[in-house]
Amino acid sequence: MSQFIRLTIRGISLSQIQSGIYILLLEEESGKIKLPIIIESLQAQSIAYALGRKDLSRSFTHDLFLSFAKEFHIRLKAVIIYKLINGIFFSYILLERNSIIEIEKEKKIEKKEHKIDSKTSDAVALAIRFHAPIYTTKEIVDKAGIYFENGFSFDKENEGSETKITENNSLLFFKEKSQKDLENMTEKDLNILLNHAVVNECYEFAARIKKELDRRE
Repeated sequence: MSQFIRLTIRGISLSQIQSGIYILLLEEESGKIKLPIIIESLQAQSIAYALGRKDLSRSFTHDLFLSFAKEFHIRLKAVIIYKLINGIFFSYILLERNSIIEIEKEKKIEKKEHKIDSKTSDAVALAIRFHAPIYTTKEIVDKAGIYFENGFSFDKENEGSETKITENNSLLFFKEKSQKDLENMTEKDLNILLNHAVVNECYEFAARIKKELDRRE
């Protein structure tokens, strides 16, 4: 997995853009790069449950999958977030299972790998339960990652330009962007701006960006 960037779970927060939607915040191991992902309520509850396990009487479909995998000697090796299109992250889970093969009347155990596409939130919920690592690509980090230095976030590709955002000027920066400004921006820049808006809790502006991205589909 040397070609991938490993991520850890930083936390989950409730989105103010849309009811029942949450933000899953992943971060690179150094803590300087954060990757926000929009997820639905059920998956958010499952992830929070797996992290805290405060209510032991409750279980989710992800727990059933864990029991099933253990029974049939299946191991989840890793979760890979490999693609990002219009703000939607695509992932797959990498599974390994023991298969018994017979060679010259002698039975041997062979390990086989299987790659299965998965919703990113489901994949993360499973990764927690299997204690499996989560990875993504450099391209996704460059496109949607938020870089932090000295407690502030900024766009690495445009460091020093007008897209630099701090805790004090973020709201003013967002208000200065008109609808025409958004229409003239590339999808890559819109996704970067959307991530900034979510992390800085400028949810009204984030909704405007999301609407512009949806219009282009």
